[in-house]
Amino acid sequence: MIVRAAEPSEMDTVIDVLAEAFQDDPVSVWVFPGDERRAVGQRIFHRAVLAGALAVGGHVDVTDDLSAAVVWTPGGEDDLDGAAFAGLTGEELGRLIALFDLMTERAPGGEYHHAQFIGVREKAQRRGIGARLLRHGLDRYAPVPAYLEASSPESAKLYRRLGFRDHGPAFAVDGGPPMQPMWREP
Repeated sequence: MIVRAAEPSEMDTVIDVLAEAFQDDPVSVWVFPGDERRAVGQRIFHRAVLAGALAVGGHVDVTDDLSAAVVWTPGGEDDLDGAAFAGLTGEELGRLIALFDLMTERAPGGEYHHAQFIGVREKAQRRGIGARLLRHGLDRYAPVPAYLEASSPESAKLYRRLGFRDHGPAFAVDGGPPMQPMWREP
């Protein structure tokens, strides 16, 4: 399996991969209640996140078969255009704003790279693809620490196997599921 930079023409596929991978994620279920609405809302959300990540010099890696993708940004950098979230409901936007505010408050200072989203299509999960994809970015950014938030206990286990350690206690927006901040030294 080859891991490479996503081509601009592949961004719609990256959005599909992330939407599929996060369809049953606890945070996604909380932000976008209802399976059908979540499928729509996540595509809007991931399109906005990808645009924001690329605007700040972020990087999107994919597997050669486009079964998995990861979105990296320089730590502390965000460029989310509110207009890019058009199509989300007021409740969904409210949950996202509360979540973004808390994530920003809990984010570390200093230089690091942020693995914002790591997703693998359902049919390709549990084969080590996510680990390989993440290792590729960790190797590329090796002189700099990495940070991410685990949105499920299963993802936290994977990240710990890759050398991440808890970076403070888990946090959650009122009524939302916990997220575990995690840090990895190079």
